[in-house]
Amino acid sequence: MTGRGRNAGLFRFMLVCLIGAMVTITACNSGGNSGNDATSGKGTNNAQSTSNEGQTPDGEGKKDVTLTYWAELGASPSRTLQTYNDALFYQELEKRTGVHIAFEHPAVGSEKEQFNLLIASGKYPDVIEYNFLNYPGGPEKALADNVIIELNDIIEQYAPNLKKYLDEHPDMKKQVSTDSGKMYVFPSIGIGNHGVTGGLVVREDWLKELGINEPKTIDDWTNMLRAFKEKKAASAPFTASLRNLKLSQFNGAFGIGTDFYRDNGVVKYGPIEPGYKEYLTLLNAWYEEGLIDPDFSTQDNAALDAKVINGNSGAFFAYIGGGMGKYLPALQEKDSSSNLAGVQFPILNQGDEPRFINTSYEYRGQGSVGLTSANQKIEETAKWLDYLYTDEGHILKSFGVEGVTFKDVNGYPTYTDLIVNNPDGLSVGDAMNKYLRVATPSVGFVGDDRYSEQYYTYPQQKEAFATFSQYQENAYETRLPLISHTPEEANEIATIMAEVNTYQEEMLLKFIMGAESIEKFDEYVEQLKKMKIDRVVEMKQAAVERYENR
Repeated sequence: MTGRGRNAGLFRFMLVCLIGAMVTITACNSGGNSGNDATSGKGTNNAQSTSNEGQTPDGEGKKDVTLTYWAELGASPSRTLQTYNDALFYQELEKRTGVHIAFEHPAVGSEKEQFNLLIASGKYPDVIEYNFLNYPGGPEKALADNVIIELNDIIEQYAPNLKKYLDEHPDMKKQVSTDSGKMYVFPSIGIGNHGVTGGLVVREDWLKELGINEPKTIDDWTNMLRAFKEKKAASAPFTASLRNLKLSQFNGAFGIGTDFYRDNGVVKYGPIEPGYKEYLTLLNAWYEEGLIDPDFSTQDNAALDAKVINGNSGAFFAYIGGGMGKYLPALQEKDSSSNLAGVQFPILNQGDEPRFINTSYEYRGQGSVGLTSANQKIEETAKWLDYLYTDEGHILKSFGVEGVTFKDVNGYPTYTDLIVNNPDGLSVGDAMNKYLRVATPSVGFVGDDRYSEQYYTYPQQKEAFATFSQYQENAYETRLPLISHTPEEANEIATIMAEVNTYQEEMLLKFIMGAESIEKFDEYVEQLKKMKIDRVVEMKQAAVERYENR
């Protein structure tokens, strides 16, 4: 490919320049690990130091660069990897760039605590992979705390591929900058045409048996759930956990979000809006009629899974991969005629379009990388990361090594049986985690349609993927942009919302389950206002306006 050839030539040129710099650095500093010992085994699953001498693909010279890299491994990758160094992607990346990565992984399940300990220690690795939008006080505070460094000049000088992309996509540049215009990460950037990975799923075989069309309006949903209860003896026609009930999007039919959202540019808090009362009224009516699972407030994922697989439920919220991909084979093992379909997010009236949709932001946040104040190899780090914004780097990260994990079929990178029919019995997701870095957000580009089309193996999943994403652009008008709060705002919001969230969730359950009359809704709103929810809305509005002015 022409673009790939240009990127390869540019990368070889940068590596030649890097040689000279590294000779000087190596002579002056034989350790050069930012004050951290790459072989010390920090964390629970750290890679031990190995020889990192290597050559560029065409043998232009040897390198000796090691970078320490803190990153969550996560539950899914940890099923096949002890460290990312075990992944084919990082092994091949080292061969191509001559840069060895000494990973520091926190124990799975204690990532947040380990991150806080890392920050408190003041002893940082060269880079940290983290969603700095979640840093206490936001990215601006992370910069002010001297945990990570500003990247504007670094990207300008050493990351031509990322710079070009940001210049061509100014809105992305806004997303990865603070209100003061400071860029702070090498981002994980979403591409492709499908950003919605979960939605409402129904038993399509039940619909056909009962002569019911796929539901669109709230009335359609009510009638369908009644039929499931009365004619299929479903004990929980619609099953859910408390968390995914909030993701189910029934609220969108009433024109409100379940949290902060925008209405014609004005920030609002859904749970105090009039439409929220209508939403609660619907859920209470369904609960009283036995259309919603009575255990929704307490059941865990295992209990929910059992109700779906055992035929106690005919509708539920599910992710396309981990949900439909699990339920379809389990249901069809019991009854080959069983089938599932992803359906459109509900509307109130025929002809309406869904507007409140859980679609991904282009800037993923998660999986992005900040350079720390301890990093003594800024140029080398930036050039290494920039490779992942080239065509070659993207193909390597998402599809792997040609002839091993993919083959080129008329210009379409097609996964081999090592991924889609793994000889060791690994699922497609586990095989991807073992060999690639594509199943979760990471530096570079994510969400390539060519990956998604092959990751979802069942036609029902592919159809659901298209259905859920059909109206995703409508969400851009209702969701908040990726705003940042000042440290002072962040502290005030955290204090207020700790009380608000507790009370709001308590009342949500009471309203749905009938422990509190919906007639008390106005009193509930007044109590939230006493808790200063309007002050939070005001700060959110100010943050949105600052974002728009970046």
